[in-house]
Amino acid sequence: MLSPGPSLHHRKPAVYRRHLVQPSGVCEGLSNACVVVKEGIKGTAANIVKVAVEEHELKGMRGAVGGVLRQIPPTIVQPVIIASEATSSVLGGMRNQLLPDKKREDEKKWKLEED
Repeated sequence: MLSPGPSLHHRKPAVYRRHLVQPSGVCEGLSNACVVVKEGIKGTAANIVKVAVEEHELKGMRGAVGGVLRQIPPTIVQPVIIASEATSSVLGGMRNQLLPDKKREDEKKWKLEED
C-alpha cells in the first residue's frame, strides 16, 4: 500500500507562460483568476481520480487507496498555489490598469528575454 507506484511519477512538468500575457485591467485579472481557480480544482480532482484508477489496475483496491493517500500532501498544498496564482493575476490587472506604461515595459522585457 505504501510502496512507490506510478502515482509518484504521474505529473509532467507544466510550462507556465502567464507572464507573457498580462491582464490589462482589474476585470481581466478577475476573469483570469477565475479560470486559474477552475482549472486548478479540475486538475487536482482529475489527478486524484487518475492515480486511483492507475493504482487500482496495478494493485487492486489496496493500491488505489495507497495512491490516493500519497496524493494528500500535494492536494493540501495545491490550494495555496492556486490562490497565489489567482491573486497575482488580480494584482497584476490592478497594477496594469493604474500604470499602463509598466505593462508595456513588462511586455517588452519578456519579449526580449524570449528571443
